[in-house]
Amino acid sequence: MMFMKNKSIWLDVKMPVAKKVIKDLKCDTLVVGGGITGLSVLYNMRKSGVDAILVERNKCGAGVTSRSTAKITYLQENIYRNIRRFGNKDTAFKYLESQRWAVRELKRIIDKENIDCNIEKTTSYLFTNENKDALIEEYNFLKEAGVDVSFVQNSSDFKWAISVDDTYMFHPVKYVLGLKNILRDYVYENSKVEKIIRDDGKYSGLVNGKTIQANHIVIATHYPYFVVPLFLPFKSHTETSYVGAVRLSEYKNINAINIDTPTISYRYHHDKNNNYLIYLFNSYATPNVKSIKQNFDYLKKIYDFLYVWSNKDIITSDYLPLIGRIDEDDDGLLVACGYNTWGMTNATLSGVLIKDIIIKKFNKYAQLFKPDRLLNWNKVVRFFPDVYGSVKAMVKCNKGNVNNKNVLYTKIDDKNVAIYKDERGVEHIVLNRCPHMKCGLVFNEVEMTWDCLCHGSRFDIDGACIEGPSNYDITFKKGESDEEK
Repeated sequence: MMFMKNKSIWLDVKMPVAKKVIKDLKCDTLVVGGGITGLSVLYNMRKSGVDAILVERNKCGAGVTSRSTAKITYLQENIYRNIRRFGNKDTAFKYLESQRWAVRELKRIIDKENIDCNIEKTTSYLFTNENKDALIEEYNFLKEAGVDVSFVQNSSDFKWAISVDDTYMFHPVKYVLGLKNILRDYVYENSKVEKIIRDDGKYSGLVNGKTIQANHIVIATHYPYFVVPLFLPFKSHTETSYVGAVRLSEYKNINAINIDTPTISYRYHHDKNNNYLIYLFNSYATPNVKSIKQNFDYLKKIYDFLYVWSNKDIITSDYLPLIGRIDEDDDGLLVACGYNTWGMTNATLSGVLIKDIIIKKFNKYAQLFKPDRLLNWNKVVRFFPDVYGSVKAMVKCNKGNVNNKNVLYTKIDDKNVAIYKDERGVEHIVLNRCPHMKCGLVFNEVEMTWDCLCHGSRFDIDGACIEGPSNYDITFKKGESDEEK
């Protein structure tokens, strides 16, 4: 009998721990975040001769990177159609060009550095069983852009689909660990940035009680912190997806995603012993999540999955990433986030773009992705739903848990707490407010985490922060004052 694992399949690898920050340091560029974005930035900075170091509060690759389906493709659901809708066709062409470049760049790095990460060339499909006209529209757009794209009808897998062959699949955590090994002298784990200070145009980060002085700081976390709190809620919303991996006898060298609702996205993976199907079913704007367990139950009706996990993505108002300086007049603080579910290509792109900005080298994508780009009218239309979604999430969380009768909300020592009693009868008590923007928390009893529906922070069952934007734990001890915490 096989037991389901409530974690990503990509985490079934050995993850050696790097050194931690134990003394004051100086560097030109401090990279905060050890996912694929942070390691890509560090890789490009060091290859360009820039004195850069990276700090990660937990383990490199164990965050959002490990929960991806890990497709290296430019067939990205409805994204080009959405960019045309909220921008224009030229912007969509330029984004497509950037993604095709990123596919090639990621493959080049893997080959050059000989990183063992199960890289495999594959055929990518974009399919529909309902909306042939929309698919034909994407087909024509890709043809006009010079892409060698095929139209497929009535195959055994799809009613209608388009496909391209110059794409890949890989193991994302093995890739990150490969970069980490190459850059091991400059990587620090279990090293949390507690504060960022700007003084006379220079930056420093307080890490593990030590100070790291830097000319530039790159926030390469999934949902950036140490920036203006309303920076992202006004430009984006978060989306939650549910993913599973199941062993199969067959293996198909394909990956696919639909343009219909609900979202269906899948790919195959094989290691030395087994073949797997990795399957994503449904994506919700996070404030609309009604029951975390119920959504996992829907997923498990499709296959008897061996692994199940969830992922959160930032969806920007114009469907373009946010990469570059937060303030055009300050080249010291930069950010890379908002990948609209397509993190493998955009993290790779960010690595080069951030490097070029810091060393003052022209990059033709810099203006396209600048975080402080102006809103046009179509983006303003998206602005209001994004703000409403953030407010809705706050209200929903603060009312209590989402459809979970196993959690008690109460007060202890005049503090709002949440209590989950596990199957052994042990009570797990945490503070029921996300430190980021004080939203209430819901308990995810499949992955055993406390989740914030507002902006995606996650905490383990006893309150240790495992994913931001929160930078603090929600642990609770009876009789402990706020000053002691």
